This record gives sequence, structure tokens and C-alpha cells, in this order.
Amino acid sequence: MQLVAVLGTGRVVNALSEYRDPLDRFHLQVLPGAPIDKALDALPVLGFAGALTFGVEARKAAFRGAARPSLLAQELGAVNVVTRTGESLHGDHVGASDVVEGLRHAGWDPHGARVVASGEGDDVRAVLLAMAESGANDVTLVARDAPTAERALPRLPAGVTGRAVASRDPIVHDLLTHGDAILRGDDALPLDPGTFGPHLTLVDLAPDLELGVRRDAQAAGVSTVGWADVESHRIAARLLHMLSEPVDPAGLRDALRAP
Repeated sequence: MQLVAVLGTGRVVNALSEYRDPLDRFHLQVLPGAPIDKALDALPVLGFAGALTFGVEARKAAFRGAARPSLLAQELGAVNVVTRTGESLHGDHVGASDVVEGLRHAGWDPHGARVVASGEGDDVRAVLLAMAESGANDVTLVARDAPTAERALPRLPAGVTGRAVASRDPIVHDLLTHGDAILRGDDALPLDPGTFGPHLTLVDLAPDLELGVRRDAQAAGVSTVGWADVESHRIAARLLHMLSEPVDPAGLRDALRAP
């Protein structure tokens, strides 16, 4: 059985402490409160296969601690999965493309889509970038103020229109009215139920967001994807990347949904 460290803080870390692989291939070992740099240094010594990191600060620290960060990790300045290869630690940011692929399988086509995302964290930025790379041609990142949004907007493929705006900017209402998908990384978006309709897809990328928004969206015929569904697929992708073993997201989703 392979050991996988779980580093960071937040709801997902607590939930994964209760998860058990039904095939006994790996064990998720939560290391609560462990300094990220010291925990990463200990991975080869203790025989861990790698680590999953959760929380913006933990992923930034893992980026600084990984000797070989991927190009995507360098773009985001964050690492969400660390894989041990011998004595070396390879850092990557995995799971965003799996979110897009899951939406595609559910019937949502990213080609030519107009996407609005809220939040400045690396998870939101990664999914926004993955959508642009998958064919979305107009993407907007909304943050608490314009300078923050501008710093957070990732470098986009050629031909993709990208904008960074403050949540109070009047343009946000028009962008939401004509958008095809909304990515919620926080509750900053001034969502108007009057703009909801069957043309829209709403994806929650963070836990504990305002539930009333999803209820209003579903009542208006919007396709919605909850955080636990998204996060379970992201974690499964990270475990596959590290262990080269497919993991059923359903068990992870059940753990994330547990009270």
C-alpha cells in the first residue's frame, strides 16, 4: 500500500481523513498543521509516494518546495500534487482539464463559449485557463478589485479574449447576461436570477458558497455542478497522476459530502 500525504487546511482535508481506498492500494495520511516545507522534505525519508495539497497558502508553499514544478504550476505559482521520483519531488497542478472534460461529457461544449469566473485562487484560474485551451473564446475573471483581477488572470492562448474586472464594475451584469458558463470560486459575483436560463451552466469550484444561488439557478433551468462533484474528480485526477492508478471519484465525493 502506498502512502499519500494530505497537506493544508480546510473542509476537504478533514473529509479525506475519513476516506479509505476500497482496493487498499493507497492510504491518505493527513498531516494536520505540518509546515509544508518540512513535510515535503520528509516524504522521501518516510517512503511517501507524494502529497496532495489543499488551500491557497499550502499550494503556494508546495510550489516553493518542489524542485521540479511543471510549466502550468509555474504559470499559477501553485502546486496541488507532489510526486516523489526517487529523492526528487516533482510538483504539478492537475485536475482543471478533467473538470472541463466532465462538463463536455455532460453535454456542455466549451467551443466558442463565453465564461465568467469569480475568485483569484489557483483552482479558479486553472479551470478558466483549461476552458480557454479547450475552445472558449471569451473569458472574464472577476475579483474584489481590478488590480487583483489583473494579477490573477492567467496568460491565455492566442485568439482568446480575456478581461479582468472588479466585482462592482457595471460590465459584469452584461457579461453574466450573455455568458454560457459561470465558475464560482467565491460569492463575489452579483448574480441576478433574472439572467438565469437553460442556456447557462453554473459550476461551483469552492465549498460553502451561497446555496440560494444554486436553488434559483436550478429553478430557472440552469445546469448546475456542485463543489463535491468537481473536487472529487480533481482529486481523482491528482491521484492518477501520482500513482498511475485510476480512482473512482464516487467514493471521494461521498467523503466530501459527509456531514
